[in-house]
Amino acid sequence: MSRRTDDYDRSARIINSALEYGESPDSDVQFAGLVVNAMLEQGDREDRGQYPPAGHDYPRR
Repeated sequence: MSRRTDDYDRSARIINSALEYGESPDSDVQFAGLVVNAMLEQGDREDRGQYPPAGHDYPRR
């Protein structure tokens, strides 16, 4: 799996986990919403070519 594909997979898991947490009893819905919205914003910026910022590309292994 490429690093970018791996990153998309991790991002999707974070979003799904935040959504599941937000639907659970006694969850902090504001926190869950913040995480989801931040991840969606990151994805939107990736689509527009604005993320990651210059000099912050995927690290070499």
